[in-house]
Amino acid sequence: MKRLTVLLLLGLGLFASCRKEPDLSKLSSNFVVQTDKDPAAQFTNYKTYFISDTIAYLSTNKNDSILVGDGAKKIVNAIKDNLNARGYTFVPKAAKPDLGINTVAVKDVYVGVVYPGWWWGYPGYWDPWYWGWYYPYYYPWATAYSITTGSVIVEMIDVKNASADQKFNVLWTVNLNGALGSDAANTQRAVDGINQAFVQSPYIKAQ
Repeated sequence: MKRLTVLLLLGLGLFASCRKEPDLSKLSSNFVVQTDKDPAAQFTNYKTYFISDTIAYLSTNKNDSILVGDGAKKIVNAIKDNLNARGYTFVPKAAKPDLGINTVAVKDVYVGVVYPGWWWGYPGYWDPWYWGWYYPYYYPWATAYSITTGSVIVEMIDVKNASADQKFNVLWTVNLNGALGSDAANTQRAVDGINQAFVQSPYIKAQ
């Protein structure tokens, strides 16, 4: 049994030593689309909505506050097109819409380190303690990488039934997230993600 265990561990080590670093470029191919809704929501009870033509923007730059321009307009228009297609009508905020659509874009930088296993390069692997022990120790050949990630969050808010203390109920939430690329690619992925969010939410309809 002891010999079998050693052989099994050696086999796993040899298999893992052949693993490749993740192709980070593939992470930016599409946004992950997550949707959630209030189980008690009756979407046919609402007919009108309002959405701003700008998007709240949060990033590592403390001066960022709103996202404007062509990219923001395309994202907002994608939301409007889908709502209009489901029977809702856009109205100005002064017209007291039934629904308010809140849109937020978030940009962040994720930094990570890829550590190969102790068996890396077997049978000529380096002993990780060869370079001296300290916590946390780093292999001399560890690979550092950074990924710029982003999220687009869309909230459908029940404005029609706001409470006396101005508390609002969120009926539906969309969360798009993934690695970022060029501005044009990011915008298209956000638009595709919004379209997909409506596809997987057939209950969003005015009648």
